[in-house]
Amino acid sequence: MIVNRAVLFSILMGLNLGIIFMTIPPALDPLMALYGVSYYRISLLISSLIWSHALMQVPAGVMTDRLGIRVTLIMCLFAIIIGHVLPIVRPDLFAAIAGRVIAGIGTGLSVAATMKLVALSVPENRIGTYQAFFGGFFSFGSILAYVCIPFLLSLGWQSVYIMPLVMCLPLLFMVGLLRLGPHRSTISVSLHLKTVLRMREGWTLGFFHALSFGSILTLGNWVPALLAEVSASASAVHFAWGGAIIMLISGIGRVSGGFVLVRWQPLMVVRASILSLAVIFFGMLFVKSPMVVLFMALAAAWFASVNFGALFHVAARVTSTDYYATLFGFINFLPNLGAVLFTIMFGFVKESSGSFIGGFGVMAHLAVAAWWWGRSLGWTVADSRAAS
Repeated sequence: MIVNRAVLFSILMGLNLGIIFMTIPPALDPLMALYGVSYYRISLLISSLIWSHALMQVPAGVMTDRLGIRVTLIMCLFAIIIGHVLPIVRPDLFAAIAGRVIAGIGTGLSVAATMKLVALSVPENRIGTYQAFFGGFFSFGSILAYVCIPFLLSLGWQSVYIMPLVMCLPLLFMVGLLRLGPHRSTISVSLHLKTVLRMREGWTLGFFHALSFGSILTLGNWVPALLAEVSASASAVHFAWGGAIIMLISGIGRVSGGFVLVRWQPLMVVRASILSLAVIFFGMLFVKSPMVVLFMALAAAWFASVNFGALFHVAARVTSTDYYATLFGFINFLPNLGAVLFTIMFGFVKESSGSFIGGFGVMAHLAVAAWWWGRSLGWTVADSRAAS
């Protein structure tokens, strides 16, 4: 029953994280009218959560390992609740941004804690499978926000903040039902950080994840403009649905990656997915048909997502439980950084050259480099199995 509760908790947490990340975009017009701001200032509201979430990844991992999963989950849920109550109590842009920053701290704490919860609560050979479910439901949650928020706005702008707040309440109740031990590490914080930062495997897995997650968000952001570029007969507005499909395929890819791990070895999944991304990105340099480009972008989104559980399964194999959350947090920090850099890079390439072609060339070369760099992971995992 503990396994079932832990898996259910992780799925609901992933769903709520996706909702939290995407509640603002579907409500841009009402919120801009409420706060009396332009697109530039509303972008501060959108990005404030992303930055605090990204910056919390490594500290969150250390806190989870040091304080325990239960304490960290309670702290993260209260931070998310406070972050969504504040904009309701004080309806101005400053309070809304402050609330999103606080909520981002909570979401940052939740990822490492939930990943460690899953790793300690399921059979060792199924860690990647259930972590893939957690990651997949994040994508489904983002789609759910796009579907529900426009309808909930008829009840008032407060629904933007009430929806994720209400989702936190059953999660807070479930924390008390997980019956987890403290799982606290007695190792010093400095040793946690030094050990993880010196792990070549952590940097390698982080590079893989940065390339994968960066590809997903880059495609999600730029596919409408990319399709408009190759069609030469319509604007990006006509292809806006392309971004939503990318996120849907991403969610399906992460969940299906859990089932792929039942049959295939995690390292095989990681290597094959990265090599497939390299082939797809090289292919996109030469394709001019909108439908073929869309098919290739969807294939890239799937391959960039199917390795989610495999990456963290390998991470669990190369370190002890004392360092689980710290390593998970570090590996999650690099993808958030990569997503920002790759998105900016594609925008710069398009602005300077008039085409996205150069961006896909860079991504293809990075994928080849990642595959080449990651070949040594096989020896590391083999050594860790022998040691255990």
